[in-house]
Amino acid sequence: MAKEYVGISASEGRAEGKVRWILSADDVTSFEVGEILLAKMTSPDWGELFQKAAAVATEQGGMLCHAAIVAREEGIPAVVGIGEELREIQNGTVIVVDADEGKLVVVGGIP
Repeated sequence: MAKEYVGISASEGRAEGKVRWILSADDVTSFEVGEILLAKMTSPDWGELFQKAAAVATEQGGMLCHAAIVAREEGIPAVVGIGEELREIQNGTVIVVDADEGKLVVVGGIP
């Protein structure tokens, strides 16, 4: 059975892709088009990432957090407020972000 992580659906939609953690501004340059953005919370300085990301998921936040608002503006799925268990997912892991249901599902390990 695939591991699921549940949070708040902040921007509807569904996307599948490889995870990329952004922990600081230093990580921004490594982010590639189509990856899933994971973060503790997002920063206004990361605006360009939302244009590259297939979806976003965060440990913290709610419907009015930065990640939720920008994801809705960019039309990408977002699940926020998942909690610290999100840290179990490592860079390169393939996940499905099902923001319609407010969950992430791990579908593949690290390549």
